[in-house]
Amino acid sequence: MVTGALRARWRWRGAWPIVGPVITAGYRERPGRHPAVAAVWTSVTTDDAGSIIAADGCFDLIVRTSRRGQVSAFVYQPSARAHHATTLAGDRQLGVRVRPGYGAALLQHADLTRVATRVGADGPDALEAVVADLLEQARPPRIVTDFVEDTRASAGGLRLTGSTTAARQRELQRACRRWLGLGPKVFLRIERVWTARAAIGRGTALATVAAELGYADQAHLTREVHALIGVTPRVLRPVANLQDPATPRR
Repeated sequence: MVTGALRARWRWRGAWPIVGPVITAGYRERPGRHPAVAAVWTSVTTDDAGSIIAADGCFDLIVRTSRRGQVSAFVYQPSARAHHATTLAGDRQLGVRVRPGYGAALLQHADLTRVATRVGADGPDALEAVVADLLEQARPPRIVTDFVEDTRASAGGLRLTGSTTAARQRELQRACRRWLGLGPKVFLRIERVWTARAAIGRGTALATVAAELGYADQAHLTREVHALIGVTPRVLRPVANLQDPATPRR
């Protein structure tokens, strides 16, 4: 069971957990202007390095300009685990991160060639305008938005069984895979681990975090953090907060 203190502190953050880290210099972001946009971000790679992209439940529409000036656009879809990516010195990226439940519009309606051509020279505001237009063309059903909000309110502790009928569970499964890009159980795992990440970042003892959030034990918590965020809990301590400039988010 999640205590009121943990839940209240998590919800105090306001926005959805914006994303996992990319260990790359030159990362900047600002809040989105559209209600379904979590963040608009830019990243400039200063040397050939590896990056960690944590599982966060969000879609990103990204425009990448290589050091040779080649421009491409792609949609980064939610994943059930953290990924390591290779970046090259001189590469520039700008992206718009869409809140969970809304990103399917990017897959359904985005003309990536047109996005790369239009946005390559115009910058973050132009990309956000493109995304805002796409979001107006496809809105998630109530079953998805309710599930996301209930998951947030429970800090990842929502139970999918009990009073929920089998038919309703199947409907939720189909809707989540289409609109979240993930099954509901995976999404709950992601939400819970980001709640844990926030508590660890405040200095809460790992054993306490594991017990409060319903992990089997501290080792279970450690495995989940590593699988979904890509680092060990020790890295998440206050001295190495993922939101610090030294470890910017994707």
